Amino acid sequence: MRFSLTGLAILYGLLQNIWQDTNAAQNFYQTYYTDILQHVLSVVTDTSHTAGLTMHATILAYMFNLVERKRIVVALDAARGEAANEDYIKEFTGKLLKNAFPHLQELQIKLFVTGLFSLNQDIAAFKEHLRDFLVQIKEIAGADQSDLFVEERESMLRQAEEEKRKVQMSVPGIINPHDISDDMQD
Repeated sequence: MRFSLTGLAILYGLLQNIWQDTNAAQNFYQTYYTDILQHVLSVVTDTSHTAGLTMHATILAYMFNLVERKRIVVALDAARGEAANEDYIKEFTGKLLKNAFPHLQELQIKLFVTGLFSLNQDIAAFKEHLRDFLVQIKEIAGADQSDLFVEERESMLRQAEEEKRKVQMSVPGIINPHDISDDMQD
């Protein structure tokens, strides 16, 4: 899991840092945008993959935001020209999802793709939108969806453990003095 998160962080850094040279960024995105989008969507929608939903959402939101804000000025589809990048990416994403999940209805895919553009400036909302779509995929396939909430559960458990530790620290004698770190002792 740690390797996948590291890889995602590197990819996100690359996507952001490429803008240090605008010409290089335009060439990079013209060549690799749809490939990266396809691979990230493929991994995040893979029902056996559960790690890094927040980072996947961050990367995807960033990529859709680039297109929506027209930061990519070169044509992503040579036949259409750069003015049609948003329409092209909407169609491209819809076709990818329809091919990967033929059991989904056209309206489900259209609403999901619309949300990818509408919610790309709010990572939390984007992540929820992505998770809702993943739940739809798993519901139709009859798969367990509990793994989609792993990050939140882990965070909640860490927070509960910290709260428990604070309560225990406030009552003398509950915690063995040898279990208290040096920085916690007065």
